[in-house]
Amino acid sequence: MENFVVITADIVKSREQEALRGKIVEKIRTFNYPDFAIPFSISRGDEFQAVLEKPDNLAIIIRRFRYFVKPLELHIGVGIGVIDEHKLRNAKSSWDLTGEIFIRARDALDTAKDSKLYKTYVKTNDESADIYLNAIFLLLDSIESDWTEKQWEAVHTYESQGTYEKASKILKSTIQNIQQHCSSAKWSIVKEAEEKLELLLKEFSK
Repeated sequence: MENFVVITADIVKSREQEALRGKIVEKIRTFNYPDFAIPFSISRGDEFQAVLEKPDNLAIIIRRFRYFVKPLELHIGVGIGVIDEHKLRNAKSSWDLTGEIFIRARDALDTAKDSKLYKTYVKTNDESADIYLNAIFLLLDSIESDWTEKQWEAVHTYESQGTYEKASKILKSTIQNIQQHCSSAKWSIVKEAEEKLELLLKEFSK
């Protein structure tokens, strides 16, 4: 059976961010990606949840989702495992579903919330794989947590447009500034780590 991914995210200090939270809830439906089996929806007050059809692009989706909800910050728990596909097709949202994969995502989220180190935590049925996956996410989150607003914008605009020239036109900046922001964000290192993580995660698609 193919493995699915459940992403459950919790807003950090949500009671202090009520106005921002409301705006994010309104636009959350517009966040999409080809790998979604069920897109993000909100429930339990402060939590977002989505289901991916495969784990390959997990790191990219999490990074883009963090950018999408900024300036809100998130704890994210990820569960990887099987889901009854009949129930998945008939579910109105991920909150209608249950099973081991959802328990893993919940446990992973609790770990991230209780930890002073992890912002993203992953649980699979393989403890050895969990060690590798969480080590990489720990380092990625550590790098990205230092990104300024301009670095986030430069990275994501450059990524979507493919060239510094196109990104500079959209952001109304110079090519040199966009290059500098991406360099300061260690974008080439982050991208390389995401690509290597994708290879590791593909093993869970088999």
